[in-house]
Amino acid sequence: MNKARWYVLLVLILGLSAGLVLGVGAQPKSGGTLVMALGEEPDTLDPDETNRFHSLVVLNYVMEPLFALNEDFEAVPLLINSFEWSEDKLTMVVHLKEGITFHNGQEMTSRDVKASYERYFRLSPLASYLPPEKGGIVEIETPDDYTVIFHFERPKPLALFYMADAHISIMPADWLAATPDEEVGVKSLIGTGPFQLVEWIRGDRIVMKRFEDYNHGPDFASNKGPAYIEDLIMRMVPEDATMIAEIMAGNVDLTFDVPLSAFKQLEAMESIQVVSAPTFSIQYLVCNTEKDVFVDKRVRMAIAHAVNKDEIAKAAWFGVGAPLYGLVGPATTGYWKGMPHVAYPHDLEKAKAYLDAAGWVDTDGNGVRDQNGEDLRLTLITFSNIDMWKRAGEIVQAQLAKVGIKVNIELAEVGATYDRAESGDYDLGVFRNTWWMGVPYLTFLTHGDNIHSSNYGQLQNDALDTMLDLAGEELDDDLRKEAFYAAQIIVVESAVWIPLVANVNIVAAKPGVGGLDELFAHPWQPPILRALALYKK
Repeated sequence: MNKARWYVLLVLILGLSAGLVLGVGAQPKSGGTLVMALGEEPDTLDPDETNRFHSLVVLNYVMEPLFALNEDFEAVPLLINSFEWSEDKLTMVVHLKEGITFHNGQEMTSRDVKASYERYFRLSPLASYLPPEKGGIVEIETPDDYTVIFHFERPKPLALFYMADAHISIMPADWLAATPDEEVGVKSLIGTGPFQLVEWIRGDRIVMKRFEDYNHGPDFASNKGPAYIEDLIMRMVPEDATMIAEIMAGNVDLTFDVPLSAFKQLEAMESIQVVSAPTFSIQYLVCNTEKDVFVDKRVRMAIAHAVNKDEIAKAAWFGVGAPLYGLVGPATTGYWKGMPHVAYPHDLEKAKAYLDAAGWVDTDGNGVRDQNGEDLRLTLITFSNIDMWKRAGEIVQAQLAKVGIKVNIELAEVGATYDRAESGDYDLGVFRNTWWMGVPYLTFLTHGDNIHSSNYGQLQNDALDTMLDLAGEELDDDLRKEAFYAAQIIVVESAVWIPLVANVNIVAAKPGVGGLDELFAHPWQPPILRALALYKK
């Protein structure tokens, strides 16, 4: 072989070697600090007390349920090795993984599972399916440290999906017994997750530390543990303008709360990587039926016809969101594709006709009045710190003015707005919610059991409750599906809840943040995957 060929061969070998070295170097690296910006501060990190989305996202880094949901919406083992049902579906035997430790060093056993479930039944505003009084789990046996036997009053076909919810996370029984309920998730929190809580400085940051003993990540995660990131700092940045400034200045490594007003600008910047995908988050308008004016359905229908979803999607969401026709979004399980044919179309003349029929008449062009000459003046509440909701509120205000309804907007930060919504102290509200499982989600938002909790319409509708109960309880899959379709129709037809816009999930991150490809390969980028997949390059 001549010298030239030897030289070419040497170059090829060196090139391949370099490629291998580069390939190894491109693998996820352990260590470092990740600074994440949160657009909303949690109300509490107690899994049994909160029903807020950002609270659930944050506590998922620390806490874990028995199951996780994979990319096909299947419940898969997380803290367990296996489980089996009795033939009558009234008994479920769960075999726990051995050697899983809590952040306090104690091994997780069946005793902890029992104590955690019983506390969830006692405290959680979301305990609407599995508790004994709902025909769910009436007894929990712990024959040995690694076996749990759940006894059900009647079959619960969606049990596994609820048991994969972090609201039913497993905590140490002894710690729970020694810790007052009001201190759990506020002063301390102990779970089995990839990160352990270090401190929470209200209004500033939540600090977490990698849990070095974590090694039981779900099958759909390439990294089973420990997490790559060593220190995690979640900074509270509730104002959109501040969030945009912090991202552009490089003061945060990433955020899942990207203000849409800056989406195009951030996407064009080489110093920032922006990734987007469909999500389950929706925006909706709700009428508080405890207010006398909304007892008359014709008034609610007038508002539904006066609202222009397309205008809100374009103006408030900068064309990134899509008009929404059902309270269950297209990306959520169980969505019925016929919802666009059920939703009230934008029609100002119909809106005016319904108001007129309800006794609200505009005689002088200064707005509708009742027979006593009183204006139809409503108070609309929404979030002060999120542009898309504030803008949507302003657009709804202008749209209702076209049919003679006067609207006063009252803004507050997210937590205060939800507190007011739960109390029923408002007329109209523009809110949001996110859940990938359709039946639990719609039940949470509209079931009569959740009045003055998450049912902000404060509506008790027996037909709706029956359909939701069937959708969650019926053993026949086809009948359960049809019942859920019917529930979606009843919700929209009631004109209590008026769907507005389906959101998208957008992440902005520095180029030095890795793992986004794996994260966005999963339909809803679950927090457990955020905790395990992300790393600093």
